[in-house]
Amino acid sequence: MKTISAPCRALFAVALLLASGCALAADLGGNDDGPCGLLPEAKPQRIKGGEGVPPLPLPATPLRRTERKREPAAPTLIGKLMWGGYYSKVMPDGQKMGWYDWNTDPADLNRLMKFANAKLNVRYRNVNIDPKNFSWDPAEVPVIYIQGRRGLSFNDEERKKLREFVLRGGFIWCDSCHGSEDFANSIRTEMKAILPDHPLQLLAPDHPVFRSSFEIDHVKYSPAAHRLDGLPTLEGANVGCRTAVFLFPYDLSCAWDSYHVPEGGRCIVGEDAMNLGINLTAYTIAYYNLGRYLAQRHAFDTKDDSLKGDFVFAQVKTNGLWDPAPSAFTALLKNTIETTNTKVNFGRKEVLLTDPALMNYPFLYLTGHEDFSLTVDEVAGLKKFLEHGGMLLADSCCGNLGFDKAFRREMKRVVPTSDLKELPLDHPVYSSFYKIDKVAYSTQVRASFKDMNAPYLEGLQVGDDMRVIYSRFDLGCGWEQQERPYTFAIMPDDALKLGTNIIMYTITH
Repeated sequence: MKTISAPCRALFAVALLLASGCALAADLGGNDDGPCGLLPEAKPQRIKGGEGVPPLPLPATPLRRTERKREPAAPTLIGKLMWGGYYSKVMPDGQKMGWYDWNTDPADLNRLMKFANAKLNVRYRNVNIDPKNFSWDPAEVPVIYIQGRRGLSFNDEERKKLREFVLRGGFIWCDSCHGSEDFANSIRTEMKAILPDHPLQLLAPDHPVFRSSFEIDHVKYSPAAHRLDGLPTLEGANVGCRTAVFLFPYDLSCAWDSYHVPEGGRCIVGEDAMNLGINLTAYTIAYYNLGRYLAQRHAFDTKDDSLKGDFVFAQVKTNGLWDPAPSAFTALLKNTIETTNTKVNFGRKEVLLTDPALMNYPFLYLTGHEDFSLTVDEVAGLKKFLEHGGMLLADSCCGNLGFDKAFRREMKRVVPTSDLKELPLDHPVYSSFYKIDKVAYSTQVRASFKDMNAPYLEGLQVGDDMRVIYSRFDLGCGWEQQERPYTFAIMPDDALKLGTNIIMYTITH
């Protein structure tokens, strides 16, 4: 697996800084009964014996010594964010115990990294980060990990930094120690302010994080969680088709720390929690480069009027995640203009299905990453568009089952008398420019659909004409030429060819 090439330096902060108060505030009304985990494991000390010192004048006998050797630091993957205050209490055995809000399970990341590195055959480390001195650059620390039991809040400057961190390709993991609702609700509130256009929502069972290393469809919960269904529960906020923020409403850190189950804690326990952590690590590593790519929006327009024509790439805005691959159209139109000499209008038009000018566009593109729904007026607008000769291309981003189910449901509302049907290989869409009879699919498709190599598009008739083309397997991400691991997709070269053929079919029909 590829490692992340990023400048790495340790960000260990002195704990006394926390005692004087961090900029991040804790709500002291939350549940807090002291630390619950192990102390962090000591760093390995590399000691080599048996090396001779430089030659000494005779008759002295050469001495042997034991010398400390510093092992080169592994790249940093996760930084545990310092926040809140310092507390102490006298334990039943008479000892005084102290802890910080941000570190109730001190060994959680150390053990997670040890298990993940071994399972994934990678070499990463974790550090603690002081927000006062942190660069907020995901190239330095790709993941910010926030853990605790009390509610927390950020100031406006910190919210701005966290937002920029995510939009530049970083990830945020948030763990509700003991399943604290105070902590989880505070994260939900903060994320609404930090990423108002990217809401936290329950991750679907087919999300890649549940299969990136281990196949996880059921987990064991602690008794206090009262979850007899055993379904894994994570919340996430998507930026493009990357889940950039994860919230663990049921504690994972206690199991990461020492496999302990706190009394009354709402937790995912044992190996299930560790396996989820390894999956999170694998997902983060796999999608890091995509996050950095999406941070540079590649949408552009051209000033060369000779390249502009009547064909406009109009993308439909819905109430779902309608823009998961923001630069996909650029690559597709560029390929179309270079290979076919067709003059197209560079620059996407974002449209609503209720737009009075909708009939001005011959072509609509609809994609998404999750469930969505159309209003009555939107259903009427799309129906009118199709009946007046417009063409709709729909594309399930990453092959997401949530979008697939929603699209089939909504199209039945738009055209109740017609069903989506597989297009035969002799359909003109497969020969409108390129002759396509085979395509390459992603690893995930090949694992789930053995020996599949034929193109698979579906069409829907409106009257006597086919007015809807739908790809159950992702096209748009392939147009961007950026890998999305664990997706049900058509590989980039063939995705571009299919997209070009669909545009040419639209122009000629």
